[in-house]
Amino acid sequence: MSDDDPTSGAETHWSQVAQRHYEPGVRSELTTTIIYAIAEAKGVSPSDVESPPLYECVDVPAIEQTFFGPDVGGKDRQGIGKVEFQYTDYLVKVRSDGWVQVYEQTTAGLS
Repeated sequence: MSDDDPTSGAETHWSQVAQRHYEPGVRSELTTTIIYAIAEAKGVSPSDVESPPLYECVDVPAIEQTFFGPDVGGKDRQGIGKVEFQYTDYLVKVRSDGWVQVYEQTTAGLS
């Protein structure tokens, strides 16, 4: 780490603070699931999660198409993976099994 790094001398950890499950075709859109998970992590109403707009941080339709959209043959995708992005102070993980997990950063001093 450089001397300019504000986390110098400290180790960064992420703690999960919220999660929601997305079921394609059963519930609402993936964007809605992500917003509800972020709202839960922040302890606010989903309508209060507005700045910055989610689309400025990540391309949710691309994630939805990649993990949950039909493949070239028209069958559901069976991909395995996850996409991580930062939304304000939170780390958001969207997994191919439908789980959306939200983490907040914790810093512990090094021994």
